[in-house]
Amino acid sequence: MKKKDLLDKWLNGELTPEEFEVFRTIPEFSSFIKIDSFVREVELPRHDVESGLEDLAARKSHLTTRQKPKLIKLATVLKIAAALTLLAATYLFVSNYEIGTTTEFTQTELYQLPDNSRVFLNENSKIELKGFNWKNNRLVDFHGEGFFEVQKGSSFTVQTARGSVTVLGTKFNVVSNQFGLEVSCYEGLVRVDQDDISIELPAGRSITLEGGNLDLDDLHTLEPGWIHNESRFDDRPILQVISVLEDEYGLTASTENIDVNLRFTGGFPNDDLVAALQAITVPFELNYTIENKDAITIFNTKDSE
Repeated sequence: MKKKDLLDKWLNGELTPEEFEVFRTIPEFSSFIKIDSFVREVELPRHDVESGLEDLAARKSHLTTRQKPKLIKLATVLKIAAALTLLAATYLFVSNYEIGTTTEFTQTELYQLPDNSRVFLNENSKIELKGFNWKNNRLVDFHGEGFFEVQKGSSFTVQTARGSVTVLGTKFNVVSNQFGLEVSCYEGLVRVDQDDISIELPAGRSITLEGGNLDLDDLHTLEPGWIHNESRFDDRPILQVISVLEDEYGLTASTENIDVNLRFTGGFPNDDLVAALQAITVPFELNYTIENKDAITIFNTKDSE
């Protein structure tokens, strides 16, 4: 039986014991009971009929016509309260409803925003935004790596755990992870905010905010490497490079006897594990072993000084 039918029968005192047990399970049951209890406690004024008639006869010549008070039935009160409760609950649900998508290991995805801007998500990334009233609430929550192509004239803010990026008709790449925040602007202009830092980044420039340090660099490509199934780095810590390798290939990498202060400039393919390992290890004269499809080890055979 529908919720409305149960409510009507309850208001009219026609529910069977079995139907009442079903009625108890609807989310608004406790609210209906409270309203019913409140209305039952309301006491209407009592009148002495005989005294009133005598008074009426004595003042007959001065009698003025009065409207009979309108009494609102309990059923009407409960129906109005139920409608208001449902309306409020619906508004809260819709206004807080979030849309978006999440990518897993070795998965990329193209996501389109309500203003037709496009976001290319790299693997292990997540994007969320309010599905209601986007025009007045242009905030995107983001984690991972994504390449944004923003419609001309559109503006919104990309919020990450490491800072925010405000955009206006541009193309840019965002990386937000445990190492920090990296933003690369390929077209237009973006503003990057983190705590008390606020920097406008023009096309052809990138910024890295990591551990309290700020680095500005020039870009030499028109798009991020991962769009073309490559991972590229410019003076990045070796452990960060290995972390990206783990994400791209969905494996666990162990290290032995490696200088954690090493920094890597270069890149590796995201579809050839052996070539990727060689690209990382050869410049530093390191070695590697592939234990199985889910585990590798990168090590240094030289004694550390």
